[in-house]
Amino acid sequence: MVADLGRRLVELRFVEGIEKVEHVPYPTGDQFWVRFNRSLDFAHLEDLVKKHGYIMVEFAKLPSKLPRGLSEMLWNGVTHVIARKMSGWSKFTSSLGLEPEGIARIARDLHGQYQIFIATTEEGVELLYEYLGVKYVPPAPPPPVTPAKPPMPATGKPAPVVARPATPAAPVKPPPADQPSKPTPAQPAPQQPPGAAAKPTTAALIQPKKEPTTEPTS
Repeated sequence: MVADLGRRLVELRFVEGIEKVEHVPYPTGDQFWVRFNRSLDFAHLEDLVKKHGYIMVEFAKLPSKLPRGLSEMLWNGVTHVIARKMSGWSKFTSSLGLEPEGIARIARDLHGQYQIFIATTEEGVELLYEYLGVKYVPPAPPPPVTPAKPPMPATGKPAPVVARPATPAAPVKPPPADQPSKPTPAQPAPQQPPGAAAKPTTAALIQPKKEPTTEPTS
């Protein structure tokens, strides 16, 4: 990804040798396009590429040699790709028109005779600045993400709490005076098993106490 595109446009707009600076948005990521008004110094550019450990390969050799009407249908104008690493097979497929993933590209301006430097990553922008002799300033780090604060309650006086009186219990109504109260039924006496001796009643167990009699003395 390329950052600080607004600042880049201002820094390179009036540099000698540059015709136009553009920010081109793509679904895969923003790109930084610099159109030159003179031919690129490929020898100097290739030295910088090797210095940073990158590699620059030619792209779409065969499609670019087709007739213009047909080549414009099969070729997007890219002539070189700058990448970090690339195998021999990737170099071969790149010459056929299968573009490898890189940090920058060099395309032929279909509306002019010079080249367009297309930076697709921040490393590609740094390489472009070094080629132009402009001081490179890395982008500012993204601001820290502040966690969302919980919603504050609405300011104002709280509603007063009104204590409700307890509901009194319903009084028990006494029966009317003209209606006699119902007697409580007597509990039946427990039955004894057959053959058991009858237990004496309480009256039989309680004997009256006899008082002593005094005989008269002669």
